Amino acid sequence: MRSKKNVETIKLQEGETHKKAFENYKEMAENAVDWTLFCSYQLKPNFSEGIYKILQLPSMQIAYTDMEGGIMFDYVAPEGCITFSLMKNISQKACLDHIKLETGTIAVVDDKKIYNFICSGRVELLDVSLNKNSDSMLLEKLTRAVDKYYVDDDQRITALIKGFVTEFADSSNPLDTQTSKQIEAHITEAMLELLDAQEAQVPRFTKSEKIALEIKERLFKHMDGNMNTMGLAKEYGISEKSLQNAFKSLFDLTPNQFIRLLKLNLVHHELMQSSPAESSVMRIAQKWGFRHMGRFSRYYTELFGENPSVTLRKASLTIDGMKAHCVERKEEI
Repeated sequence: MRSKKNVETIKLQEGETHKKAFENYKEMAENAVDWTLFCSYQLKPNFSEGIYKILQLPSMQIAYTDMEGGIMFDYVAPEGCITFSLMKNISQKACLDHIKLETGTIAVVDDKKIYNFICSGRVELLDVSLNKNSDSMLLEKLTRAVDKYYVDDDQRITALIKGFVTEFADSSNPLDTQTSKQIEAHITEAMLELLDAQEAQVPRFTKSEKIALEIKERLFKHMDGNMNTMGLAKEYGISEKSLQNAFKSLFDLTPNQFIRLLKLNLVHHELMQSSPAESSVMRIAQKWGFRHMGRFSRYYTELFGENPSVTLRKASLTIDGMKAHCVERKEEI
């Protein structure tokens, strides 16, 4: 299992609220109160810009996140909680492990598992993390629905939860106990009503999409410079066209684009941890399979907003969401 520890997050006491805009991965990770984000990959410029608004209630945490998107990362939900994760707005494509996310999707996740999240555009979501010690009927129902999903067709529960966040998260004053309990009661009633009206749904995919998900997870854990669409399609027994269509359907990327973005991130991470005296841009780029330095430099600059030689000269130790063990590499190019 990959390390969960990346940055220390802000802690809140019962009744406290939190509002924070973030402009980079480090701010995004450390302000995700009680959540653990790690092994991040940047898929677009400005990938981790957004805002958090959080309410800490007696037995649940309400977290609203609005982020620019174009990111992939692993995460662990708040410890000791089951989370009801409601997609307020999915602007393009997004997947949570083996759940294809759309506006209105409600995924149920557990704190004992590492989940992978990928999105190609802006995402707004509302997370209700219910403490497992609450011993409620709602907790019992959610426990049976872990790794399944519901749908908020009429956006009623979305509007209810977002309304509480909008009303109270901007205040500098803590919530009093009575107000906190009233908010919890309203949200619990709405969630029970929805869960009683629906059966939790099991994610379903086409054969090609299942293969695409398997390949995505494989590449996320292990990368080398020889990966390409033709070889992967042949290995998994499907056509290149089917594999491309499945990747576009799930991630809004072709397999080759996905592979290139992952390799660019691995180069970026290594450049940040190196210095000109120890290494060179060419050596690191070639290590991860880039042979045409002109194209590599253009791709890198488009994604990260600076020339790779600038990154190397910075010799920055800024946390970028990755560690050496976020990806395995068994070959050298």
